[in-house]
Amino acid sequence: MAGIIGHILPLALGVALSSVPIVVMVLILLSPRGRWSGLAYLIGAVVGLAGLTGLFTAVASLIPPVPGSGHSPLIAVIEWVVGAGLIVMAVIRLVRARRKAHSSADGLALLDDEVPATTPAWMTRLTRLGPLPSLGVGFVLMLRPKNLLLTIAAGVAIATGSTSFAETVVAIVVFVVLGISTLAAPIIVALADPARTAKPLEETRVWITRNSATVTTIVLLVLGTVVIGSGLTHF
Repeated sequence: MAGIIGHILPLALGVALSSVPIVVMVLILLSPRGRWSGLAYLIGAVVGLAGLTGLFTAVASLIPPVPGSGHSPLIAVIEWVVGAGLIVMAVIRLVRARRKAHSSADGLALLDDEVPATTPAWMTRLTRLGPLPSLGVGFVLMLRPKNLLLTIAAGVAIATGSTSFAETVVAIVVFVVLGISTLAAPIIVALADPARTAKPLEETRVWITRNSATVTTIVLLVLGTVVIGSGLTHF
């Protein structure tokens, strides 16, 4: 069990550090109906991430190992593809960041798969969402390409490392809890004391918008390398 948790920890970190869900969460919490819309947003994100992880774990569990070895070249190839995909995404973001930096008048153009330097109109409209639409937004944001790659890798790790249904459930729960922690903590605090969280939330939004490019690129490069390394162990 410890081996599975150790394997999915960096993958959950990649989900947790995804900038768009955090920025969207901040915008929703700063809205007039932020408390309950934020809670609905969290529920939608939990359902989306848990559903994806459970689905990919179930699919990966159907892949048989090579008889007598316990290894599976197919799983190795899947992890190689996922790891390569994460590295490619990191490189693309790095290239885009450099191009934007050169073309930006102030040199502050940002790279992020999800957050541009200027908050677009659709994000501004999030501040007017009620609880039900916020739930849908939370769910949909868990279906982005980066999350798909990370949950595929997590599903493969859980399916190949678990020896019982109970271990599988525990591993999925741990992955979801860690992956959603950067959303859950601020939302819970905002529910308890909304007046004191407005300024920290706004400061968090500004910091993420300015620094998420570097964080996202480094995280994707590290995770891609980890997943490829894991694939090597399945041969």
